[in-house]
Amino acid sequence: MKEYGNGHTIRTIDESFYQEMSENMQNGDELSIQQIYSLFPEVNRKTVSWRVHKHVQQGKLYRTANGYYALEKSDIHNAVGYDKMQKKSKEVYDAVSDYIYDFYVTGLDSLIGEILHLPESYPVLIVVEEVGMNEIRDVLEEKGLIAFTENNMKTKEKNILKSKSDVIILKGKNFSLSTKHIAQKEKGFVDLYYAVTRLGYSVSIQELSRIYHSMERNRTNGKAKMKESAKDRGISTEINWLMELSKLPEKALEFMSYQTEKTNDWV
Repeated sequence: MKEYGNGHTIRTIDESFYQEMSENMQNGDELSIQQIYSLFPEVNRKTVSWRVHKHVQQGKLYRTANGYYALEKSDIHNAVGYDKMQKKSKEVYDAVSDYIYDFYVTGLDSLIGEILHLPESYPVLIVVEEVGMNEIRDVLEEKGLIAFTENNMKTKEKNILKSKSDVIILKGKNFSLSTKHIAQKEKGFVDLYYAVTRLGYSVSIQELSRIYHSMERNRTNGKAKMKESAKDRGISTEINWLMELSKLPEKALEFMSYQTEKTNDWV
């Protein structure tokens, strides 16, 4: 930044570029590369990309996910860690760690800090490479734990999950959504949402909603990670809708509520 005798300062192009982005990234907000392009419609996209890359190299911007950037590199999205997990979750973690398959514990164990009341005992959710799901189930059952894969659960009565299961094994592909084999909070929420809405997992819809609103308050529901998590779980439409819900006008929400009621009447 240059300073002149009259006290006025003139920002360089790079400084102006960074200033414009930082004003749109307050409070931990992320911007996609498409959003950054839209901030500079008169600038060639290759030039914008080069400037973004330059600021990343300088440590002024951080790549939070594929195509998303933020001002700060933060650990708030990470789970609180192994020491805070319930005893059964630690037992599962330790057992699976001895095998070659990639994995992470997910769901409630990764959302400690976002939950008002953590149940004393609940089925452990764990994500494992698909090729190793059955072997890991056998390993856990040898240790006296009742384990089901998600495919097992879809063919059984849902009350079995609530009353008998110790571990639910979900398949996953994107293991970058975890830290030290514990899901990052966005992935933990998406997996929990899936288990509640698809598998009859014993967390109420009200509690699931409270967890999500807690993540909104704490800004631990990063858009990029939520989208990647939803894609990995195959429920992108629902999670994208959830993230955009707060932006809808009142009349749109009223219409959607009416349509929901009508749909329930038709079922």
